[in-house]
Amino acid sequence: MSRGTFAVVGDPIAHSVSPPMQRAAFAAAGIDADYVAERVPGGTLPAAWEALRGRLAGWNVTRPHKEAALRLVEGVAPEASACGSVNTVVLEGGRTTGHSTDGAGFLDALAAVRTEPAGRAVIIGTGGATRAVAAALAGGGTDVRLVGRNEEAGRAVADDLSSGDVRVAYRGSLDRLVDALVGADLLVHATPMGDPSMPGRSPIPDDVALGALEPRPVVADLVYWPRRTPLLERAAAEGCVIVEGIEMLIGQGARSFQLWTGRPAPVEAMRDAAYRALQERAALAGGR
Repeated sequence: MSRGTFAVVGDPIAHSVSPPMQRAAFAAAGIDADYVAERVPGGTLPAAWEALRGRLAGWNVTRPHKEAALRLVEGVAPEASACGSVNTVVLEGGRTTGHSTDGAGFLDALAAVRTEPAGRAVIIGTGGATRAVAAALAGGGTDVRLVGRNEEAGRAVADDLSSGDVRVAYRGSLDRLVDALVGADLLVHATPMGDPSMPGRSPIPDDVALGALEPRPVVADLVYWPRRTPLLERAAAEGCVIVEGIEMLIGQGARSFQLWTGRPAPVEAMRDAAYRALQERAALAGGR
């Protein structure tokens, strides 16, 4: 039975729904543990690593540290090695092992709206979350195309993930989005656009009509606050099936809980807490 304090580390981090969600999981499982959010500014994770190891029983890693964490853990799980990023650190006997639950968490969320694998997916973004989602999709046979403004990072992700039958290609910046979307049945947004650091923004140019595409893609946004980002609002209005980012958060969080505790995650308790936290945030935002 795991006891102690767990955390999510990143920057920005004050908005995170993971603390109430994981606290609800520990309570439902009868485990005496806490979960907090810790701000670790970009570029400072190596300096903070030993302090985290000394104070925490395990931790999640979020933007902008997922790739840096891969270089700091002493052991790397196969799925983290495959995608080149870490979002969950398990501490056993003083030794850290890095895992990635993002990809599997995304597939869990996607499975709620479609049963068949995606044939072709376009992912907007080139960071750690993109790596995890792209690796999970490509590993299941999906043809993955990346679009993002950072060409160096995009080509590095594509090169790292492509091997054998696994197909990942970098197609260029957002001005190549229309070309990349030809034949795609899944569009995934994996940048901060639309979250509190970039509010009201959508990665999709105004001249791209999602509802007119054939096939009409399922649209997923990894941003979970607000629940309905500008991208998801537009996609839903144009008749696309959408996947909210909060469902991926729940999926990856449940798998992190299992890694830390060795127990099945109380997923419904986690979902209730996550949605309640977002409702409370919406109420506060409406009162300002």
